[in-house]
Amino acid sequence: MHKERKFRTASSLAVAIALSVAVFLLFFSIELLAGYLSPRLFQESLRLSDYGTGMEQEMLQKQKELFSSYGLPESLTEEIWDENAAYLAFYKYVDGSEMQDGEQFGQREVIEKYLKEQDVYETESVKEASDILASESAAICSRYIYPSFVTEYQSFIQERKPLFFGIAVASAVFAVLFILILFRWHHSRRHALRYVAGGFFTAAVWNIACALAVRFGGWFSISGVASADYEKFLDTLSSRSLYPFYLISAVAAVLTVFLWIAVLRMRKHE
Repeated sequence: MHKERKFRTASSLAVAIALSVAVFLLFFSIELLAGYLSPRLFQESLRLSDYGTGMEQEMLQKQKELFSSYGLPESLTEEIWDENAAYLAFYKYVDGSEMQDGEQFGQREVIEKYLKEQDVYETESVKEASDILASESAAICSRYIYPSFVTEYQSFIQERKPLFFGIAVASAVFAVLFILILFRWHHSRRHALRYVAGGFFTAAVWNIACALAVRFGGWFSISGVASADYEKFLDTLSSRSLYPFYLISAVAAVLTVFLWIAVLRMRKHE
């Protein structure tokens, strides 16, 4: 009888540990899906950080510098992009619109119109220079309006989201299975609930530790590497993506407290 009790205790501890792992993975997957892997949160962070405004200003400044280097008036850039046009084009791209052909931004038409107004004879060298200018101008527009980090993030989401969704589902199934096993093994519901509460307590501690590691680990620190607007966006995305960690950590802590209160109340009534 004593050996059987020791075996059941050891088995119950093993199942409780497995339960804590399953619950932690469930929490962690939900936190990532609601935070760092949320396209909606990504778009909101871009808007809240006002990344589009800074992007538009920097892009227009680069355009003006380019036109000026070719001896053309900087005001021509205003004919390519109306007020807020680049800003709107950027957010349409972020929201899922297809990338526009760089040759369709309108640089070539604006340059040709200006040359005609100035009665510039279109020699081979002039045509070659205007082609180079239009190409360089389109490249600048594409680089700023269609930044690579947007497509990289979208690709990252497509690859990782199904994985963590599957982990969340599997973890929930295993967590329920482990809880049922514990209640089946113990005739006393208090004993079974004590192991369940221990599993949730351990998962809550791990989850809080994980949230602190993400918060203070400096995983998104790129100071001095990227532009100030991009750093501001990353800071906004990182801070908002932590909200699910805080919320679930709080819920896990409260749930653990309720479980232990239930264990103590059941003990008094036995």
